[in-house]
Amino acid sequence: MLVSIIIPCYNNEKVIAETIDSALSQSYKSIEIIVVNDGSTDDSAKVVENISTKYSNISFYSKENRGPSHTRNFGAQLSNGKFLVFLDGDDKLHTNYIQKCVAEYLKNPHLNIVYSHAEFFGSKSGNWNLPDYRQKSFLIDNCIPIFAMIKRDVFFDVGQFDENIHFIEDWELWIRILKKYPGVYKIPETLFYYRKSGEKNSLTDLNEKQNDISDNARLYIYNKHYTYYKENGFSISNLITSVGDNLKYKEKYYSIWYRKYFYKYFKPSKYKNVYLNFL
Repeated sequence: MLVSIIIPCYNNEKVIAETIDSALSQSYKSIEIIVVNDGSTDDSAKVVENISTKYSNISFYSKENRGPSHTRNFGAQLSNGKFLVFLDGDDKLHTNYIQKCVAEYLKNPHLNIVYSHAEFFGSKSGNWNLPDYRQKSFLIDNCIPIFAMIKRDVFFDVGQFDENIHFIEDWELWIRILKKYPGVYKIPETLFYYRKSGEKNSLTDLNEKQNDISDNARLYIYNKHYTYYKENGFSISNLITSVGDNLKYKEKYYSIWYRKYFYKYFKPSKYKNVYLNFL
């Protein structure tokens, strides 16, 4: 079964070769590597071109800068694999990552998202402590990273990445997948390496520089999937008034995106005293 590894690249001149090498070094050999240059202003394109000419399973494309969602969709549309893996242009895969993910799909064809433990490298090192997937906590905060392996036909069936958002776009995609195609598994091994860069040149770091983009993205996701949130006990009234199992999430997020959503769509003067009691 062919696996497509899609690598969006934006100003990753210094690290993109390392990322591509981690894809080329996979123990699972039925792979294609699609690198998409998202309008880089450094010499990323030259680096990738030099590498791609040496390997028949690497395809390289350049386009104008449109952001990570558009870039990943662009690469996916050119892919041929049964499975997709989106690998950011500054991160690395363990040699056995693809092999281990495919093995899980072979054991359980009902799975639709497979990923692994991960750790940081670069300016920060150590385990990336991702919580285990549980539906309700997942709807509060994403626990599934961008590098998860998914089925290509599922990706296109749910509509690809939403290009209206440029932060936590993977979370919004996972929500759409799991609404229709449940089945998540986290491999209990460290098989992925997420670079923390002091230069702020990763796709995620670039997005974090924009004021309020994280909160606005959360508001967008909550509003877009409000019916699904409501079905799972997260109506706006429950977010404001409920206690118990979700208290720790209320403490973390009421002062951020829940508050902004509440004040954006409701009358602050009417609900202010009730709302502040739960902060």
